[in-house]
Parts: sequence; structure tokens; C-alpha cells
Amino acid sequence: MAEHQYSHLIAHLDDLPRYAPPDHQGTVNVRLVDKTFCGSFEMNHGTVQPGGEAEPHLHQTEHQIFYVLEGACDVTLGEAPPVRCGPGTVVRIPPGLLHRVVVVGESPMKGIIIYSPPLGPRDERPVD
Repeated sequence: MAEHQYSHLIAHLDDLPRYAPPDHQGTVNVRLVDKTFCGSFEMNHGTVQPGGEAEPHLHQTEHQIFYVLEGACDVTLGEAPPVRCGPGTVVRIPPGLLHRVVVVGESPMKGIIIYSPPLGPRDERPVD
């Protein structure tokens, strides 16, 4: 790709830093859009290995939306029973709602995750 004044606005997923979010097992995220570009939301690409999960947690002030691209997971919202979610499923989680995600099957789950407003500081671990 030729370099120009807008080159910093275009990036491939493989060239962006990867991180493991806290309280998630088998998960690697890539921040596609952060608050330095857009202060109103954050967008990530996530890959969760089979059997991996986001432990039960909630976000105090952030709306979370995630869209399943590949694979399957069971999503539990509040006290409701888990719902199986596959490609094409969108999950909308308002602030304060306890939720859990567990990947099922033999394939990783890949998805797009959006937070609005962007998440505050967290204990994220860089991943090579």
C-alpha cells in the first residue's frame, strides 16, 4: 500500500495490537476503533477458542453489542436461560445487565464487539 497522509486510517486486522481482556478465557481481541479516533464508541474484533468464555460480568455505564461472524456460543443475560447464538446473531446488552458468553462446538467464535461509550481502563494483557 502506498503511503500518504491518510495511511494511518487504513489497517489490516493482522497488523493491529492484540490483547486478552480480563475475566475472559481463550479470548484474543483486536481494537479496531478506539476512543482516540471516536470518543463515542469502541469497536473490537474478538476470537474465542472452543470452551473459552467471558465469565459473568457487567458493564456499569457501557452498552455492549456483539455480532457473531463465525462459530457458536451460549449467551446468558441476567437470570434468563442461555441462548445459542451462531453466525448472523446480534446480542445487545444494556449497562448493568449481568452476562456470560461460552463458546460451544469445535470451532473458534469470531465476532465484532462494540461498546458505547468506550470502555474505561482495564487490566488487558498484550498478546503476541
